[in-house]
Amino acid sequence: MAHWFHRNPFKATAAQPFDVKKISVKSNFNKVLSDLRNARNDLLKLFTSPLASIEKMEEVSNRYFGLIQGLFEVPDSSNASQNDGNSQHPDEDESKPKGRTAVLKTFFKFKWTQSLDVDKKPIIKEDAMFDFVNMGINVALWYSKHAAQLASQPDIKMEDAKEIHTCLRKAAGIFKEFKETHVGKLSSPPEKGSDLDDNILAAYIVCCQAEAQEVTIARAVEKKHTAKLIAGLANETSQIFHNADDYLKSQDDNLVGKWRKYLQLKKFFYKSYALSYSGSALLDQEKCGDSIRCLEDSSEMFTKAGELCKDYISTKGAGSTIRPNEHQFYTNFAKDMARKLEKSKNENGFIYHQKVPPVAPNMDLKATHGLVEPHQFTVPDISPQWTADVYAGFIITKNTEKDKKSPKKSEKDEPVQNIVEPDITVTKDSNCVIS
Repeated sequence: MAHWFHRNPFKATAAQPFDVKKISVKSNFNKVLSDLRNARNDLLKLFTSPLASIEKMEEVSNRYFGLIQGLFEVPDSSNASQNDGNSQHPDEDESKPKGRTAVLKTFFKFKWTQSLDVDKKPIIKEDAMFDFVNMGINVALWYSKHAAQLASQPDIKMEDAKEIHTCLRKAAGIFKEFKETHVGKLSSPPEKGSDLDDNILAAYIVCCQAEAQEVTIARAVEKKHTAKLIAGLANETSQIFHNADDYLKSQDDNLVGKWRKYLQLKKFFYKSYALSYSGSALLDQEKCGDSIRCLEDSSEMFTKAGELCKDYISTKGAGSTIRPNEHQFYTNFAKDMARKLEKSKNENGFIYHQKVPPVAPNMDLKATHGLVEPHQFTVPDISPQWTADVYAGFIITKNTEKDKKSPKKSEKDEPVQNIVEPDITVTKDSNCVIS
């Protein structure tokens, strides 16, 4: 089942020390910012381990998400003094911190590259929400990479298949949550072609759904479900890959070209898959002429997928250099499809003598079972470490504001730190079987 060879690289980011020496005396504020720095570093480090446990990723990412929100979810008051982080509105809960929300949200600079254009100049914003959403995208990417690494194993056990399926649904859910709930809260709209572009995020969501359905198809084949059910699932999966590709049509082909080739070859492959199993179903119904037509059309779709495999290899862009058409998953299906076609032709020649129609019959290939929806993801609540007492330690002076507007050269040139990750190894001797 190791056929998820295309994965866009992680987004790279510059180190963020959360230096508060000039804005805070020794206080609990320093301690919470130190914890936030450590949580961010721990999460970035975990991205380099695609086979770490889901539980570990949830623990580390939830800690970061809870702490970073303290920089932009501070309860504010219109009457709060601009120079006193402790001032309170008399009609509001005195246990809640007041004031300084906008200042704290925009005090630190964050620098991020894009998963589709890592060579482009990083985007820099003074917006803690910007770090929050970009890190969220990386977490979703990790789940998809975790699934791909598990799927690259020679023998896929049932527990592995369940985890792969869950991870892809989780990835889709995280992309969906940040797309629908958080990106719109950024201080400025996302740039076209960036990871936060609405269409890019939509493509990520739909791609993860389609890949999760591939697990469902493999399960249905392994359990010998009806050919009609498998054909329906494959046809729906082909359409979902097509939908993902549609979201990328308006983007720069230099950025998304390789990704689109992947989506297109998957579309044609699963259309071929659907027609192949439709041919089997028709043969079972003694409609041998129609069966031959479907299987010949399946062969045509498979040829198009093969051409796109070669295009994928030669197309520059983010992604791997795997030769998908040499993988056992593809060659095994080609043999199975050819065997079915030969059987249908033999049966027709010896028994049925039916005319092969010029066009495949209109078949209902809508799946009624096994369709995948994103796993609902909710961002954890703000960390309870953020209290009114903590915010009281956040003190701004005019000198600090002046230094912030004129950063030192070293601060401007802070390099992004690429996340080094192992490549997905797609072996030629592994089969698409859940054992």
